[in-house]
Amino acid sequence: MYDFDARIERRGTDSVKWDIDNPKVNGEGVLPMWVADMDFACPKEVTEAITQRAMHPIYGYPLKSAAFYESLQEWIQRRYGVEVQTSWMTGIPGVIPGIHVAIEAYTSPGERVLIQTPVYHPFFHAVENRGRQVVRSSLVEQNGHYEMDWDDLANKLSDPRVKLMLLCSPHNPVGRVWTRQELVRLGTLCVEHGVVVVADEIHADLVYEKGSHVPYYSLPTELARQSVTFLAASKTFNLAGLFTSYLLTENRQLLRDFAVTASRMGCENVNLFGMEATIAAYRYGEPWLEALLSYLHKNATYMSRFLAEHVPAVRMPVPQATYLGWMDFRSLGLKQAELSSLLREKGKLGFQDGLVFGQEGEGFQRVNFACPHSVVVEAMERLKRAIVE
Repeated sequence: MYDFDARIERRGTDSVKWDIDNPKVNGEGVLPMWVADMDFACPKEVTEAITQRAMHPIYGYPLKSAAFYESLQEWIQRRYGVEVQTSWMTGIPGVIPGIHVAIEAYTSPGERVLIQTPVYHPFFHAVENRGRQVVRSSLVEQNGHYEMDWDDLANKLSDPRVKLMLLCSPHNPVGRVWTRQELVRLGTLCVEHGVVVVADEIHADLVYEKGSHVPYYSLPTELARQSVTFLAASKTFNLAGLFTSYLLTENRQLLRDFAVTASRMGCENVNLFGMEATIAAYRYGEPWLEALLSYLHKNATYMSRFLAEHVPAVRMPVPQATYLGWMDFRSLGLKQAELSSLLREKGKLGFQDGLVFGQEGEGFQRVNFACPHSVVVEAMERLKRAIVE
């Protein structure tokens, strides 16, 4: 029904992934598997919704429609069994712009923001660009599985200068889905120390065990009220170029502060076509998503097994969520620059250097497997030749 095997030519479409002039991740003969968008066509209902709206020849300033908010409300109820109100939401032009706004709204210059490293690198930039200080709490890794460092978290959250925590849930790049027990424990610490939690849940729908993702806004009220959550259809349905996302919180003061700051920063509008695409995706895209998740999991499983059999010096556990593999090259004993050069020059592979996610990413590469299976097979063969032969 859905042809995820089709290799759709993206070169010449101004694709960051395929057209960027960056020899570290692209170039002659290089297979780009770095930036987090998919090489799959989005659901046909999305294309139809955009096309239908495009037929009206005026593309003026759009209102954030009731349907835009109701589609997310319905999706959350259907996928997660959680009742939320549309009055808890506002639309924004992207999760990262929203994080910039949240940092500006909920902290003051010079105050501190905690992140759990290795983590999505724009977190660092958002904190520093707003004139705040980054506080890092390293995740603890054992045999490819990551846990929160509870002693370190308790210590750092108790610092009165730490006012906000950026939570990546599910976690990019390590692929962890945090349990309810973990989130409640974390939320209790944050409430105890007056720290606002800003949860980036853009990968929430991309979990491989159905129902495993626990939305932060579904936690007990006293914890959820000290948080805001960012959501979008963009990762789920491959709509990143439409720059449309949501913030959700039941705390009216946090919502007001965010809205005022977003307006002041010129960051309160959403894309006309992004709204149409989002509504269509949430209302009609669920069968496509179920097929996608099955396909992605097969890709990840293939990669993990291929490495174990043919390149045992390299490991990649199947992630619990996301379409991003966290590939461990540490046993090769190479410096990071040597590893990246080997993959690029000999393997002709454009992976994402693990160091961009923090010093804990040394020896790792992030690999996007949201592509046709034949591309995954080709990438693994290239990797084998680069490492083994």
